[in-house]
Amino acid sequence: MSDANMNQHAPPPPSPPRVLSLLSAATEIVARLGCTHLLVGRSHGCDDPALVTSLPVATAPRVNPNAPSSELDAQVRVQAASGGPIYQIDNALVSSAQPTVIITQEQCRICAVTPEDLTRACDNLLPPSAKLITIMPVSLEDVLGDVMTIANAMGVSDRGTRLVAHIRRQLTALQSSTLDVLGNFPRPKVAHVEWLAPLMGSGYWIAECVNYASGEMVHGYAGGHSQTLEKVELLSNADFIIIAPCGFSIERTWEELQTMNILDSIEWRELPAVVGGRVAIADGNKYYNRSSVASILGTAEIVAEFIHPEMRGMYGHHGERWVRLEEIHAFCGRAGAEPTKKDVVLANGIPEQGRATLKSLQCDSTTKNSMTIQHVENQIAALQRGDYDAAFLLNSPENKKRLVSAEKFEAIVSGWTSFKVLSFPQTSCEYREVQVDGTIANVKVEARAEASDEVLCFFFDLRRSENGGPWETDGVRIEC
Repeated sequence: MSDANMNQHAPPPPSPPRVLSLLSAATEIVARLGCTHLLVGRSHGCDDPALVTSLPVATAPRVNPNAPSSELDAQVRVQAASGGPIYQIDNALVSSAQPTVIITQEQCRICAVTPEDLTRACDNLLPPSAKLITIMPVSLEDVLGDVMTIANAMGVSDRGTRLVAHIRRQLTALQSSTLDVLGNFPRPKVAHVEWLAPLMGSGYWIAECVNYASGEMVHGYAGGHSQTLEKVELLSNADFIIIAPCGFSIERTWEELQTMNILDSIEWRELPAVVGGRVAIADGNKYYNRSSVASILGTAEIVAEFIHPEMRGMYGHHGERWVRLEEIHAFCGRAGAEPTKKDVVLANGIPEQGRATLKSLQCDSTTKNSMTIQHVENQIAALQRGDYDAAFLLNSPENKKRLVSAEKFEAIVSGWTSFKVLSFPQTSCEYREVQVDGTIANVKVEARAEASDEVLCFFFDLRRSENGGPWETDGVRIEC
């Protein structure tokens, strides 16, 4: 048989994967593997390389990333305890993109979309053949393993092997250089402040990056979770302090520090690292807290530049991705400084993209016979008469599992000022259906406490079974 005849019967080559990345670190890894052209969508947090920002956005946060640290922490905790997912997924966009590979994470439900979030939002919408890639890095080896996992899913295993080998060579070379500079001196103790309110240390792969820079992390260890520091004096054992909160640019961190007045306290000013001028503010958005190739290499290099004065500027990061505290005024006051607020669309009932394709029902607050509104009215009425057992039973099974019990539910409502307004008998509420789409619905509640001009807006996320059972509350969130 001739080659021409054989080619006629050869199976067609497989179609290239269509990749939806819901994690910024994964998007960077896809790009470093030379596979940016395979991406069909991204999360709202995927911003590197710049080219990917032209892709459709499939997620939106339910909490305001521009809120102050303490408020953002409180919003996340309340949402996690009483409202399920932190992020809203545009299921219409996901369905139309028809991804064959979806990358998400299972390390931190605060940082990005989890597999559970994706399943709940997009069940029955994904192609049967779609492959879900879940990464959960806590160590440097995990990050390198994620590179290979993603490379295999892209069909570029050889590229993955070369990239991992390149990372190892770079880290080994960095360690050799820093050890030469260090000589016989002990490794300096380094604290990475990952969050400001509450004050938190670090760990994970970041501790290993510090180690490759010939430093020793305090208030965190390799593969360990972030530690809460109950008082600023605990940083007294650090020779160097690097402030790089998760998701914060240098400019955002400086604004936060000024608002919180941390730097003016006697406890801060008496820290040995502060007295010695050994405090840096670094980019916590693209470095330190992001488990990508650029982040782990850049983080180790930034630490080396900072803790070894002889290496300052050697890797091109000083003045760009980190500055000494004494330099912060000049850095943030320069022309072209990064905005302190992120340009992000918040989840608000229906995602901005794909809005026209959803089967939504708009109605005003007079639609009192709506089953969804009746359900929300019944739950709020139970709260206002103090019947938390009845209010708890109106939640979905998944939400009951998160809330644990009626007693815990009461503690959450009573312990959070905004939610507590819903339990006041004198609070007046107006209701509006924002979305009804089969088994999913959303009701907006505008609540006004007695003798108050302030209106608080809540969104009740509702679900019901496929067979048309009663509506149940799957989560409640505050409009940011």
